[in-house]
Amino acid sequence: MHCRKLFRFVSGAQHNWAIIALLLSVTCSNAQPVFSKLLYADGWTPVSIYFLALLVVVIFLGIHEFLEFEERGRWGMTREDRKGVLLTTVVGGFISPILYFTGLDKVRASDAVLLVSLTPVFTVGFAVLLLRERFNAATVWGSLFLIAGIGVLLLPNVRQAQFHAGSLLLVGASLTSALTTILHKKYVKHRHLDSVVLVRTVLSLLLIGGWMWLTEPQSFALFEAPQKMWLVLGFPIIGVLLPFFLFFGALRHVKAMEAGMVSGAGPVAGVLLAAAFLQEQIAAPQILSLVLIIIGILNINVPLTKWRIVPSRLMEIGPLRK
Repeated sequence: MHCRKLFRFVSGAQHNWAIIALLLSVTCSNAQPVFSKLLYADGWTPVSIYFLALLVVVIFLGIHEFLEFEERGRWGMTREDRKGVLLTTVVGGFISPILYFTGLDKVRASDAVLLVSLTPVFTVGFAVLLLRERFNAATVWGSLFLIAGIGVLLLPNVRQAQFHAGSLLLVGASLTSALTTILHKKYVKHRHLDSVVLVRTVLSLLLIGGWMWLTEPQSFALFEAPQKMWLVLGFPIIGVLLPFFLFFGALRHVKAMEAGMVSGAGPVAGVLLAAAFLQEQIAAPQILSLVLIIIGILNINVPLTKWRIVPSRLMEIGPLRK
């Protein structure tokens, strides 16, 4: 009897800590726009910011993989796995981040957080087209609420028959991010997620490094003597690595429904962080948009979380199956 009580107590404690870890993961991943805006103000460019994140992630994951090197099967990828990794690297590790960080440079951080919330809608759409999944009532209603939320946000642009380039770029980033998720699920069956992520990140680093060398070689000078180290290190560690490990570690101790519901806090965290650190004013249309988006996420994120999809955009190293 005592052993059963102790087991339930330990399990309950693990569950509670897992929920806290999920909330922290969602909050940290939605801090990316804030970090990015602060780095933009310090002279960094969209491409150089992404290159910085990739560089730090490669170092950390490389050390992690070296420590786990003796485990068998970590690098035994099939031809289909390699095809999937190459496709997801180009779409999700190159095209989508460039669209995202370039678009983020042109709109407010709080608006960017809301715009990229369209990703679950595109994910469901691609799942139906490429994986022959079926719509259900929850995903249909969730998609409608998400689209309505984005519609409210963009209503002033619709009335004036014009759209900011940044908004279109962010929608494009959401679309390619969703496609990355589905391509991974369709082609990559390798069970060691960390190895897949490391390979993708190294390839992305090489692609982005080459793009930077061709288009803005002067940006490499930013790495020689960065002005604000807390931003330079905080962005990739707090905004990318920490959410990645927290999320997948927490999924072992929570239900898919719980993870999906916690993910709904992502836009709220992003908007509040933008207001707190960037002094962005939150107007009534944004609040209405936020409410609609949260309702949509709560309806649609549970089936997505069953695929082990990370909440929010996680620099395209997150939305993978484990």
